[in-house]
Amino acid sequence: MFKSVVYSILAASLANAGTIPLGKLADVDKIGTQKDIFPFLGGAGPYYSFPGDYGISRDLPEGCEMKQLQMVGRHGERYPTVSLAKTIKSTWYKLSNYTRQFNGSLSFLNDDYEFFIRDDDDLEMETTFANSDDVLNPYTGEMDAKRHAREFLAQYGYMFENQTSFPIFAASSERVHDTAQYFIDGLGDQFNISLQTVSEAMSAGANTLSAGNACPGWDEDANDDILDKYDTTYLDDIAKRLNKENKGLNLTSKDANTLFAWCAYELNARGYSDVCDIFTEDELVRYSYGQDLVSFYQDGPGYDMIRSVGANLFNATLKLLKQSETQDLKVWLSFTHDTDILNYLTTIGIIDDKNNLTAEYVPFMGNTFHKSWYVPQGARVYTEKFQCSNDTYVRYVINDAVVPIETCSTGPGFSCEINDFYDYAEKRVAGTDFLKVCNVSSVSNVTELTFYWDWNTTHYNDTLLKQ
Repeated sequence: MFKSVVYSILAASLANAGTIPLGKLADVDKIGTQKDIFPFLGGAGPYYSFPGDYGISRDLPEGCEMKQLQMVGRHGERYPTVSLAKTIKSTWYKLSNYTRQFNGSLSFLNDDYEFFIRDDDDLEMETTFANSDDVLNPYTGEMDAKRHAREFLAQYGYMFENQTSFPIFAASSERVHDTAQYFIDGLGDQFNISLQTVSEAMSAGANTLSAGNACPGWDEDANDDILDKYDTTYLDDIAKRLNKENKGLNLTSKDANTLFAWCAYELNARGYSDVCDIFTEDELVRYSYGQDLVSFYQDGPGYDMIRSVGANLFNATLKLLKQSETQDLKVWLSFTHDTDILNYLTTIGIIDDKNNLTAEYVPFMGNTFHKSWYVPQGARVYTEKFQCSNDTYVRYVINDAVVPIETCSTGPGFSCEINDFYDYAEKRVAGTDFLKVCNVSSVSNVTELTFYWDWNTTHYNDTLLKQ
């Protein structure tokens, strides 16, 4: 009775508002019940806070004053890419054309299941109130960005006491731009914000938030010899189990792998996913570690050129830190993609680069890298520069948790004293050469990141890309 009343009220109000197509309403009981699965989805699922918070308070240490704040964030929850959607649709085609009654973990398909990709125009795009599959979906990218803005104001709003006009920077992907705009909307109309859309095309060269796109030297297959060693027979086991439960279905290991992505993106679009319930806990762990491996060896410290790619942005953030006393702006906010954030964190050294991940087994005791911890949809990395008495410190806050630099954390709140930090940073960027390593000159003659300094005169308004 209660559910039917809720549905009636929602349907009436939303239909009258004319804001979204209603479609099939979610089962109220299921929404918000699958958060435990988010860490196992390789960063494709909804935002969640960094699990390893080490018990460190995020509050500014007592008696200290924030001097500068920087943020590099990922776009919010989205629909799958065009290429991934093609793969998901291929699996859906097999399932939707199955002529028998489904059994076992696929039995939910008997109950008028509605495929979550309803409009191909939504592919690549942020999930929003308007395009969400369910009116009750709490995980849309739109809602996440607005919620993030409110939380940001609660945590750092005092930084705007004398700064009501400022820029926000976004890579030119449409979903990144939309995230930045929703964040701006969430901040409210008390600010005069200039949204700067910075090109992520190859021709942008170094003047970009997406250095990987200007890196022809990047080869995502460079470490396939390592990745190919990972045991993926669990995917065969999933397919065999589902086929045994449903005679004549003939799912493959590729289909089994696709179901994990289906689970993640359906959560983004619907707020829950029955597909997620297909997997055992063991299978989720194996899939998650497989995603960690790929990310580590393609976008992280397992690929030796990534430190140079991430240095493009890291060097710019260092320059901003060093100029904080002479700048009018004290808050610098930027939005980009997950790979760019992983490149950035690799150069900083937040991600362990002393111990490469093994593909021979799942290292339960020594695995310090979890992709989804660092870059879930809507991820955010803050750089805090604050002063305590006569001393100044730097620390990083990743997805709501203080994550110390392991070798430089003796300051208040496990921060790093500013001169020690600069010495540390100098060692991190030593030997890096983004322009040379990436062969940037083959695609661009732009050799410097300038948008943080020339935005007011240049005004970046690059064409949005649906990617």
